[in-house]
Amino acid sequence: MQTISEKVDVVLANSTPLSMHWKNRDYKVTKIGLRHDYYEGKILVHVFSVLSGSLFFKLKLDTKHLSWLLLETFESI
Repeated sequence: MQTISEKVDVVLANSTPLSMHWKNRDYKVTKIGLRHDYYEGKILVHVFSVLSGSLFFKLKLDTKHLSWLLLETFESI
């Protein structure tokens, strides 16, 4: 698993990530795993674990600034 912490662009539908753009490449979300919410002070944060083929991504949405961070990535064999 690799810790990233980089800004990414995410396309949503019904509050669910459909795709992500990172390092000049688009990744289609093929499966949604776990999702959880928590507060950083007064800011609600959503965290999604998603798959794009054999790649795992953990995405974080800051609801105050409407910004996304890629927290982690992992490629399964």
